[in-house]
Amino acid sequence: MKYAVMSDAHANPDALERALGDARRRGCTRFVFLGDVTGYGYDVKAALSLVRRNFSVVVMGNHDSACVGLEPSLEVLVNPNYDLDRDEGRTLDAEERRYLKSLPLTASEGGLLFAHGDFIEPGAWNYVFSIRDAALNFHFRGDGIMFCGHTHHAAVWELTDKGMVRPRLERRFSSPALRNETSTIRIRAGSRYIVNVGSVGYPRNDRCASYAIYDDEAKSISMRRLSFDFKDYVAKMLDHGIRLPRWLFLPPAFA
Repeated sequence: MKYAVMSDAHANPDALERALGDARRRGCTRFVFLGDVTGYGYDVKAALSLVRRNFSVVVMGNHDSACVGLEPSLEVLVNPNYDLDRDEGRTLDAEERRYLKSLPLTASEGGLLFAHGDFIEPGAWNYVFSIRDAALNFHFRGDGIMFCGHTHHAAVWELTDKGMVRPRLERRFSSPALRNETSTIRIRAGSRYIVNVGSVGYPRNDRCASYAIYDDEAKSISMRRLSFDFKDYVAKMLDHGIRLPRWLFLPPAFA
């Protein structure tokens, strides 16, 4: 079976639908979403509808939590990243809000663990950004492969059977994808992995939509990166009266 694991759509249904089509063309039949369907973007209801129709496993993200009033009110008020979530929450109907509130912080199946941020305290929304972060999470959990998002930047770390934590494919993720591309690693016997799938709908650092494909028969993890149409994205944001994100005006390394 091939799993497509996606995260951080951020109210961008066009990017999400494009990634779903790409995953199906590549033979994926099991779809997992790692949170943050809300926030930042231009059409939260359409994005939420796509998530509900297409993903068998869905966990909660920090923006989803803020959107439906589960985050501490002071945190939401002082954090400008949550400004749009408050507005989006008012556009959702009662049933849509109930759905988001019901989402778990983590999910697991077949030796795989899924969370939005780190795996030590999922509701604290900490990031898995570095080798140190990965090492702490490997120490805390014993799952074979752990998938997360939240940072908007794809990354893969391996804990070898010698106890060494090392990044995989790091150079491939340091620049934008100018065309659609796939990077694949083989799962080594005795190793464990943390896979940060990046963002499918709100790319910042690497300026491309990304998601992961896990093939449990081929024993492989593939990172799929899709070039991003920023002119179309900006036009849709402006058409819906959404403030343009700061990272659009910065070089990728500083976004």
